[in-house]
Amino acid sequence: MSSEGYLLGIDIGTSSAKAVLADALGRVAGSGQCGYPIDSPAVGYAQQSPEEWWNAAVRAVREGMSAARKNSRHEIPVAAVSFSGQMHGFAALGSDGAPLRPAIIWADQRGFGEIAAVNEAIAKVGLDRTCNRVSAGFALPSLLWMKKHEGTVMERVRAVLQPKDYICFRMTGRKVSEPTDAAGTCAYDVKNGGWNDELIDALELPREIFPEIVPTGSIVGCVSRAVSEELGLAPGTPVVAGAADQPAGALGNGVCEFGTLSSTIGTAGQIFAPVTDPVYDEFSRTNTFNHAAPNLWYILGANLSAGYCLEWFRKNAGVTEDYRALGDRAARVPAGSRGVIFLPYLFGDRTPHLDASARAMFFGLTGGTGTDEMIRAIMEGVVFSMAESLEAAKRLGVRPKLVTASGGGAKSRLWRQIQADIYGIPVTRSIISEQACVGAAILAACGIGLYTGVSSACKAMTRVADETETPNMEANAVYMELFKIYKELYGRNRELFPKLADFT
Repeated sequence: MSSEGYLLGIDIGTSSAKAVLADALGRVAGSGQCGYPIDSPAVGYAQQSPEEWWNAAVRAVREGMSAARKNSRHEIPVAAVSFSGQMHGFAALGSDGAPLRPAIIWADQRGFGEIAAVNEAIAKVGLDRTCNRVSAGFALPSLLWMKKHEGTVMERVRAVLQPKDYICFRMTGRKVSEPTDAAGTCAYDVKNGGWNDELIDALELPREIFPEIVPTGSIVGCVSRAVSEELGLAPGTPVVAGAADQPAGALGNGVCEFGTLSSTIGTAGQIFAPVTDPVYDEFSRTNTFNHAAPNLWYILGANLSAGYCLEWFRKNAGVTEDYRALGDRAARVPAGSRGVIFLPYLFGDRTPHLDASARAMFFGLTGGTGTDEMIRAIMEGVVFSMAESLEAAKRLGVRPKLVTASGGGAKSRLWRQIQADIYGIPVTRSIISEQACVGAAILAACGIGLYTGVSSACKAMTRVADETETPNMEANAVYMELFKIYKELYGRNRELFPKLADFT
């Protein structure tokens, strides 16, 4: 294996573009980051400028390259570049390749009214092919919304590209996607591969706007001379098809085999479990998509406001301490938060309930409840939400032996211990700070043949911490009793949530 040249991983996230330059052993030599806003011109709208994605990616790459040069004290070429990116959203391009409107991203709710039509079509074509039903923010309902409300724009659309694929297009001139991001549109045949032409036809969407599918981790092309100077990369640098942020992040965590599981608490929260067959939950309590590793799929559970719940409370409850201090305060409270339960649905719920109307709440407050109990209840409520998705995944055969925690929540030993106690599984943590970028770098390494496969690349290029939180079975017993009440809370309030949504 040659170790000459950096592997450049670029992540087009929800709030920023990040770039990491790593060597063939995953050691980061330099990184860069550049933010961009979410535009919300109306309630429930969430969109971004693809041009801002590109400009931010350029700045992040140049910043990372500069840091790498400074750290290594000499020039080292980039051997290959690949990508990670936020899922479900898309840039709509015209015949000249320019965006026709701002990109509608995953957080957008404007397609809510189109969900029923899409899911009805999925049922007719066969749920076993998509393995998922859609929710607001997925590409298909957003495209139907465009067709209904922006017909003149829709008539001019010649391609829809996911965020990372748009950056790939700008670098190479090729309009392509790959299975992991294509699966997230729900227009892809997760089971058999290829675009689900029958579903696309049933929805009366133009088939030609969906790009060519290439294998994840395959070479798409090279950095064109037209953009090489702008990026600071040599023309001809190989460009490798990347992966959606969830599977790319899983690679960065080393989660690329059955029996492994990652649990991420960032702004949102996810549990990610690789499986060897495209099994899916018939009630859509989880999602099943294609993994970046060949012949693997993954079961995904997602909470839309996980770590944000703590930030929301800190900002609005007048709590001035940093997150480490919040953890110290929560640690003074016993497991179960003295009977206080928090439903973490500030942005509705993705899985297991697929309920955009769901609302957050504290339950069990008394005159003796203090801020410390509320902080711990938030942390526990987030993990309860993720544990519901893990329950559904276990019904599909998932049997994790170890959980790799990542995201900002993984920095909190208490939050890792709460996960171990509620999941009943040991929890370690990733020491890779930018898992999605490193996952993209892993795909870049595989694309140019530095490793024989994704699994061997993950073993060489990822690392976890030495410490492991093991389940406290006394705390687990407390949590399992509280978990029953937690689940019943949603069920008893499910019919009230849409009434409240209508009111507000």
